[in-house]
Amino acid sequence: MKNIIALSFLILIVASHSFSQTNDGMVKSLINAEERFNVNVKKDGLNQAFLKVADPNCTVFRPNPINAIAFYTQQKQTSFYLSWKPEYAMISKSGDFGFTTGPYVFNNDDKVDYGHYISVWKANNKKQWKLVLDGGIEHEKPISVLELAYLDPTNYKYPKLIGPQKIQWREDIVFNTDILLGKSLNKSGNKSLDEFYDPKVRLYFPNHLPKIGKEETLKFINEQKLVVNSTPTFADRALSGDLAYTYGKAIISGKDYNYIRIWQIDQEMKWNIILDAYLP
Repeated sequence: MKNIIALSFLILIVASHSFSQTNDGMVKSLINAEERFNVNVKKDGLNQAFLKVADPNCTVFRPNPINAIAFYTQQKQTSFYLSWKPEYAMISKSGDFGFTTGPYVFNNDDKVDYGHYISVWKANNKKQWKLVLDGGIEHEKPISVLELAYLDPTNYKYPKLIGPQKIQWREDIVFNTDILLGKSLNKSGNKSLDEFYDPKVRLYFPNHLPKIGKEETLKFINEQKLVVNSTPTFADRALSGDLAYTYGKAIISGKDYNYIRIWQIDQEMKWNIILDAYLP
């Protein structure tokens, strides 16, 4: 009997650890945190699940950017079904910053919506993953099988710059890079995107399935005759300075959008966009 109790306790510990929000510096811990978040949505409802996982300064796009705590504190409890799966995730060298993205299914009574979400996470002082940004787009029902890509850093070397002034300086570099992109778009049009896009960039545009890779992304933008103009309003980056995100306002072919961009620095210390999402 004692062995059965001990085994049951061990299984409980393992199951709890599998869905822990604790950050261990590896991307799998971020995936586990998101899986736990998904489980809590089913168990506690969307409002409570978001309040449990959100950083105090978390921003959600509903549809415009708003503080997550303020938004979900005011929302009435609903009975709709929401589920998602991370298919692409990355973590910074410092292990304190990462993002996840993938398809979601939203079922409200007889209506089913499909789309892709983008979530940015940061670890707090207790090494717990907290959501700092969340948004997404709607599109038709996907037909392809997910190709999972959960990426840890290829190495963990980075300059240990300490102090609030130097941290702010790092954020300013990303913010100013996004400003530079906006000015280039105004001056030279969409051809500027080729210089700022990573070869494996992903484009999320409303009512369209994600475009993966620079060639496919630029082809879509040109075929749709999208004229992009953008202005950032916020930037944040990992302590290690290899991953960052910005968000802001965009006008595309005369229509208003919000945007979210995930940036990664390359070996030549150049910032490139690895995810470019436009939210209506």
